[in-house]
Amino acid sequence: MISKWVTIELAGVDIGDKRLNNRIMHLLTATYMQPEKSINRLFHTRAEIQACYRFFSNDLVDENKIIAPHLQKTIGRANEHPVVLSLSDTTSLNYTSRHTLKDSGYISSNNAQGFFLHTSIAVTPDRLHLGIVGQKFWAREKEKPKRVHREYRAFPDKESYRWLEAYRDSCRLAESCKDTKVIHVTDREGDIFEIFTEHELKTQRGSAADYIIRSNHNRTVYPENKPSASLYEELEESAVLAEIGFDIINREDSSKRHIRQTIQALSVITKSRYGADEPRTTVRINAIYLKEINPPAGEKPVNWCLVTSLPIDNIEEVKAIVQYYLCRWEIEVFFKTFKSGCKVEEKSLRSAARLFPLFSLYLILAWRINYLLHMSRVAPEISCDVFFESSEWKVAYIAATRKKIPPMSPPTMEVMLSYIAKLGGYLGRKKDPFPGVKVVWSGMSKLSQYVDAWELFGPESRADDANFVKKTYA
Repeated sequence: MISKWVTIELAGVDIGDKRLNNRIMHLLTATYMQPEKSINRLFHTRAEIQACYRFFSNDLVDENKIIAPHLQKTIGRANEHPVVLSLSDTTSLNYTSRHTLKDSGYISSNNAQGFFLHTSIAVTPDRLHLGIVGQKFWAREKEKPKRVHREYRAFPDKESYRWLEAYRDSCRLAESCKDTKVIHVTDREGDIFEIFTEHELKTQRGSAADYIIRSNHNRTVYPENKPSASLYEELEESAVLAEIGFDIINREDSSKRHIRQTIQALSVITKSRYGADEPRTTVRINAIYLKEINPPAGEKPVNWCLVTSLPIDNIEEVKAIVQYYLCRWEIEVFFKTFKSGCKVEEKSLRSAARLFPLFSLYLILAWRINYLLHMSRVAPEISCDVFFESSEWKVAYIAATRKKIPPMSPPTMEVMLSYIAKLGGYLGRKKDPFPGVKVVWSGMSKLSQYVDAWELFGPESRADDANFVKKTYA
């Protein structure tokens, strides 16, 4: 049976054959509650396993067809919010141990093999995940080209071109959501001049997404009525506007560290790097410098420079930009769900052409898990039956509370996610923070096993029918 949410999310999918359209819905339903399982362990019969492998080996199947209906649903959800952040980043997928895999490339200097994924996800300022905005998979060539060769490649042939493509995905979202302010947010690797010029071009056409990018280059700037100078020096000399405080999370051990920073901001003009034989492109950017106050001894100070197209006319606007940038952590959480929760690096298919559609499937799953988690925080009082089947919330109640009879009415989303988190190992003590994505995906996997048992042997199954029992044991 196909889940209701899958039917809605993949409505309009067109792979080229009705049977394939139906198959992708069955696959998404099967992987939804147990995303960590391998293909062989997901299904109960050999016929189902073969049907799955045949689906991904079909020439009609590709990653863009699978993700296409989800992209449309992302636009629909984004239209419901006044501000949407398009968070963009790259991650690597390690397949070094898969010696029979074709078409992989190197992903690090130690000759590890695999693929790269660059994706953008739409998130509200409240950190509610709305869906995928764009995706790109590729394998890097086995022999790393010398730096001088990379330097003089045409820009579309460089890997950095993916950042411009991701910004264009954000612009397409902005064009489809006329009443929504879309803001493209990236870390330092996305600091390329082409995004600045693309923004000016798209602004003229009325289809530009704004951007917030953590600076990676100390660009030469041209302050008004001053000689040229470096961006960081100009920011250091500018007036301190205010202070801001927040917590950051250590990637290694998930520990928190409280940060206090001073805020400085200014608007400057900068020019493109190249162009000695022709006039260089000039653009105006706004820059915000965040400098940590009294960092702990032995710790590297957290100093950030953000460049943005958003206005910085007052301190409220500047602080809002900083808060938008802090939401960038959500794409790290998304990648963690995709790689650790869905265990995509353990999925085995023979070639990139087969793996990439599978990756698209698991991107949708990773979004769904985070969407449910954050919906329980953003809208905790919504009834959970909007997102969960009757059997799911009843089984979650019984398994989490150890009470034999479920309530007549479904619990709220906040309560339902607490049930799922408890199944995943969350203790739910008074001082415990909100459950994280790890206990949620673990809990959903355990819940799926209970749901299977409920549907086979529970009170809603045929085994509880007195007539069926009489006939069976007559």
